[in-house]
Amino acid sequence: MRLSLHALASLLALACIPLLADPIPYANVGQLAPDQSFTATGNGIVTAYFYSSSASNDDKIILWDKTSGTRTVPSLDNHTSAGGSSVSLSVKAGDSLIFVFDDVTTDQYFSSVDYFGTASPANYNDDGYNHAYSTASSGGVGGIPAGIYIGMEDLGATGLKPLTLSDLDYNDDSFIVTNFTTAPTPEPSTIILFGTGLVAAASALRRKFARG
Repeated sequence: MRLSLHALASLLALACIPLLADPIPYANVGQLAPDQSFTATGNGIVTAYFYSSSASNDDKIILWDKTSGTRTVPSLDNHTSAGGSSVSLSVKAGDSLIFVFDDVTTDQYFSSVDYFGTASPANYNDDGYNHAYSTASSGGVGGIPAGIYIGMEDLGATGLKPLTLSDLDYNDDSFIVTNFTTAPTPEPSTIILFGTGLVAAASALRRKFARG
């Protein structure tokens, strides 16, 4: 059976299309994702597996071990990476991890840390908002293992009330990461209340010992 040149070209084109999965939807589109802290679970390797992309901008990601200061070069281009492509970073148990989004098209950096709207170029965040949403995942195409799904937003915001410029749908570039855990980051008000409670407890102890 002979294939026409046109049919052969079509098959080759299909073979070159990256194998992508559907993103795991963010439930609160248009709202800033809750800030999360990411921590390495043990000594070894943190690996990010490219999962999906729905962005027109050309984007890459950086894995940053904030504790040790090491980071990967920008990689896993959202337009050329096949599903399951990976990048890894050596870590130690307890290291704090940050995911950085390199928007090559706009020459901007965004990260998984919320700076409450204050730009922090030194920390790779040009608008000061959280650009990552996370949830558990059982894995996907291309042999991707179970881990934590990270969906990132590549449009910067200039304000949240009302939301301007960004759409905050967190599906522009997504990947699944292994060997780390995630937990909510305490709000500043919570930290202040906690500190106030410690001060009050210390004062009570001082009074008790003074009476004794």
